[in-house]
Amino acid sequence: MTATTEHPDGIVAPKVRLRKKGFTLIELMMTTAILSFGIVAIYEALFVSIDTYGYYTRYLDTQTWVNERIWEIQSELMAARTLTEGQTSGQVLRGQKYFDWIIEVKQLDMEQQLFQVDLTLSWQEGDRKIQTVRTAYLIPPELRAYGEDSAV
Repeated sequence: MTATTEHPDGIVAPKVRLRKKGFTLIELMMTTAILSFGIVAIYEALFVSIDTYGYYTRYLDTQTWVNERIWEIQSELMAARTLTEGQTSGQVLRGQKYFDWIIEVKQLDMEQQLFQVDLTLSWQEGDRKIQTVRTAYLIPPELRAYGEDSAV
């Protein structure tokens, strides 16, 4: 049985149903645009996390070297009972990457022989220069209070 419609003029015509088969071009373009923005956001987050991982990997790797250098300076103070004020610098290779370092020694108190040691480590990470600074305060062992460490 076919549905019919009747016009006011008396003409009887079969009722035509239009079925929508598929998507329009605008719907496809909008879907593509939304998916593209989502994929770009996911890749951007991925690249930021990879960059952050690389930074912290290098940072943690260098901290052992920094600690060793501070211990060497402390050993030098224990052996010589004094440190030479001034600044020294150099470059170290760690894991196929060069790091620039600067060690600055200042005597803060002549009577107590309190020294401030600043160790600055910097490296190039992509197009930016990363810098970390570690400060330690050292005194000769005979001037330390009982049970106190020499490095802070």
